[in-house]
Amino acid sequence: MNLPPKPSRLKTGEATSLACVIGLNLLYLTTSLLDERFVWTLLLIPCLSLLMFVPGMLRQHARTYNWLCFVILMHFTVGVSNAMAPNGAWNDYLQTLLCVILFISAMMTSRWLQAWQAQSLNAEQGVHP
Repeated sequence: MNLPPKPSRLKTGEATSLACVIGLNLLYLTTSLLDERFVWTLLLIPCLSLLMFVPGMLRQHARTYNWLCFVILMHFTVGVSNAMAPNGAWNDYLQTLLCVILFISAMMTSRWLQAWQAQSLNAEQGVHP
């Protein structure tokens, strides 16, 4: 059966979402290691809350991207709160920016992935729009 090719916007969305998840984890790792009072839980909780979505992202599950949008809102809230504090640092602004990019890319990827999967299913069943 001839499946429709994956649209370039879907490929871009998947790559952007994965890059932002990796970028946020690297940001958390870097800022935790540079902090003089290193605490493992402050590193593991945010990193694991994002890394648990990577298998679903690699398997192209649209629901994974939907849930990622909910979880990233907590990271966004922390980033904005820290950035607007009197002692806000560069990493707080970068965290906020990465969260915004990740939220938009994950939301759009979920939509495009669902449409592509429906199109693939229709092509597999021989239904034409």
